Amino acid sequence: MAALVVMPTAARSAVWVGGELGGNFITPTLMQVQGHDSGNTHFADAVMGGLTVGYDFVNSGFGAYSWPDWMKYFSFAGDFTYNRLLLYGSSDRFGGLNFWIPPSSSITGHEAVLTFLFMGHYGLLPDAEVPAGRIHPYLGVGPGIVFSSLDAGALGLGTASSTALALVVEPGIRFLALKNVSIDAAFRYRLAQPSYDFDNVTIKAHALDQLSFLVRTSFHF
Repeated sequence: MAALVVMPTAARSAVWVGGELGGNFITPTLMQVQGHDSGNTHFADAVMGGLTVGYDFVNSGFGAYSWPDWMKYFSFAGDFTYNRLLLYGSSDRFGGLNFWIPPSSSITGHEAVLTFLFMGHYGLLPDAEVPAGRIHPYLGVGPGIVFSSLDAGALGLGTASSTALALVVEPGIRFLALKNVSIDAAFRYRLAQPSYDFDNVTIKAHALDQLSFLVRTSFHF
């Protein structure tokens, strides 16, 4: 969740679960207020954490099935991640929205994302313990559902929430430290267009581009 690469172990385990931790970075975002473009807005960097569960299309291990041999190069994963959102109301950090948010103020919020990834991978450096390969470069692509909210109570606007679809792409490398324990280093890109309806102001992101770096540890059953 984070998208995890499929990596058969010596037992060629079908199911794996894990946890992930990293950083989330949002690029300067063109915002729209009441239907009018208002310049780029800057978000604070944030810590991101989550849980993931995945399935390798192999024919042994928990949940295994007699898949065709070529499907061992593919996997599916779902993950749930969480991170804070913070928008600053200052001329150098907030860009175009500064005209309606005082420089001394900020908007806080959160973002929870449910991600589904279809992944392809290839094993390198096989050995006796892990004949499928110790190192697996992978690429995952799929949709995400972004649940987020912003709290502008300090400005008298109250709170607003958004549910938006996202495109998620994740390249990474998985290292099988033990035959049933893997460690991933991953880069994740998310693109979404959330919209927030406050009492008398609507804010919409033209394209919320998010870049995340994740370290993930998984146990394979």
